[in-house]
Amino acid sequence: MERSEILTLSLILARNKTRILFLALLSILAGSVTGYAKKKAEYPRAEIMVSYNYHEVHLKTDAKAYVAEIPMVLLTNGMDSKFYNLRHEYFDSLHSTPSGHKLWRELMNAAARKAVETGNFDDVPAAPIQLYVFKSAKDSVLTVFDTNGSSSSHYYAEPLGTMQWYIGDSTKTILGYECFLAETDFRGRHWRAWFAPDIPLHDGPWKLCGLPGLILEAAEDSGQHIFTACGIEKSCAEILPVYRKKEYEKAKRIDVLKAQRKYLLKGDAMSMMLIQNTPDGSKVDIPTPSINENPDLHVDFLETDYH
Repeated sequence: MERSEILTLSLILARNKTRILFLALLSILAGSVTGYAKKKAEYPRAEIMVSYNYHEVHLKTDAKAYVAEIPMVLLTNGMDSKFYNLRHEYFDSLHSTPSGHKLWRELMNAAARKAVETGNFDDVPAAPIQLYVFKSAKDSVLTVFDTNGSSSSHYYAEPLGTMQWYIGDSTKTILGYECFLAETDFRGRHWRAWFAPDIPLHDGPWKLCGLPGLILEAAEDSGQHIFTACGIEKSCAEILPVYRKKEYEKAKRIDVLKAQRKYLLKGDAMSMMLIQNTPDGSKVDIPTPSINENPDLHVDFLETDYH
């Protein structure tokens, strides 16, 4: 074989080797992409999305009662559901990435400038409520994610469907659906709920569930907490988990409620330290006000059995 022929054959082999290596690399990358796609978590999808108005009378750290109308959303398919505030989830999503956190800081700075100039705090990137409630009928578990006091995030789980309902004969129409009245006593409050049998999902706002139809309205006797459906639409949205889930600490429900109440009446640990520690080293006791001194203190959480 002539030297020129050998050189030509070598070049062909080299090119083929390069091509083989290139194809092998593509195969590896394709396999990695496919593997990533397979590893991507799949979450349950909703069948409907229900918009609720949550009428809440609540205390602030000045121990005074305030009224709030909070928009909430329920994504549900009857087996899995998520009850939450869209604004809160949006800000949670921003805090979950460096670029999102940067955007949040820009929003905060812009809102601060506007507040200084106009006194309007409406654009501050904060949510009116920091609550997620997940229900899983398959696992018979209800999980709550919330904040404890000023900033500590926590979660707890409990059995699903522990409410004992009494179904009456009264009916009324809500959003075009005929609804029936049901009543229950649950953790210190008496609830009246209206459910729609034509929407056969045993779900509802907050922890309320277990009726033969979707709960479209619910109120407890004091009027401090009322959930009212204001819209229903089909949805195939994923029921996504909480962003930054690892930042939530596991806690007991009763302990969470006690800590929240203490924070409202005495402030967080930092505030208490600043107030109680005097220059001479002595401590200033901050007594808890009584209902006789402040009638607003009759306002309480959705559950009152922590007292």
